[in-house]
Amino acid sequence: MTRCRSNLPFLPNCNAAFRNTANVLTLGIETATDVCSVALFEDDHLVADRTVSEPRSHAAQLVPLIQEIFRSESKAVEDVDVIAVSAGPGSYTGLRIGASTAKGLAFASDAALVAVGTLEALALGCTQSTTHYVLTVIPSRRDEVYAAIYDVSGPFPSLVQEPTAVELNNLADWLPEYDLHLAGPAANQVLEMTDSERLHFIDAAPSAIHVARIGIERFKNGVIENVAEWEPYYLKAFVAKPPRPIFG
Repeated sequence: MTRCRSNLPFLPNCNAAFRNTANVLTLGIETATDVCSVALFEDDHLVADRTVSEPRSHAAQLVPLIQEIFRSESKAVEDVDVIAVSAGPGSYTGLRIGASTAKGLAFASDAALVAVGTLEALALGCTQSTTHYVLTVIPSRRDEVYAAIYDVSGPFPSLVQEPTAVELNNLADWLPEYDLHLAGPAANQVLEMTDSERLHFIDAAPSAIHVARIGIERFKNGVIENVAEWEPYYLKAFVAKPPRPIFG
């Protein structure tokens, strides 16, 4: 398979050579929330996936999950053609771990790097439950969520209202007047605070499977990132918490 050097800026003519290539191996990575998830696709077909839902475990879990998935399918990092990574918004630490791992693997394998919005990938996971508008929400800071609205009537989500950080007290004013399906790790917080009859819950969780599916489509269209320069979409600046005292 002919490749562009993944650490160079986007080169349309070179990327065009990828589009009709068979047996493209794509690794999906999702670390934006408490979910740590990886998925491996060959072309458009899922061949393996692993998920651990354990808060603050990404640093310990992500690389072993990737190694496990490679071993199970007799693959190596050098075989990977595309790395699709959840790009945010979400947990600052989780995004940093996912991004640094994805970039390191891209450099090691000369794979293309594709960034996928976390809330967009979550919306794709709702398409088996609805074909209407979906509000996807994940935790931000205390009494605040990251939220976006997508139209999921097509094969891939279409952005209706861009990702933003919304205080739960103001969420009712932010919501549109029409009915929405609601999904994501912060869905219960939203339902408790809004008590809106326009919101209809869907049980959906972040997954590397959805990240990879959108990443595959973007790769086919020649949309990749500059590996050296790309950073996750944090949406809000990181605020460090004061260190806990060692004693007492």
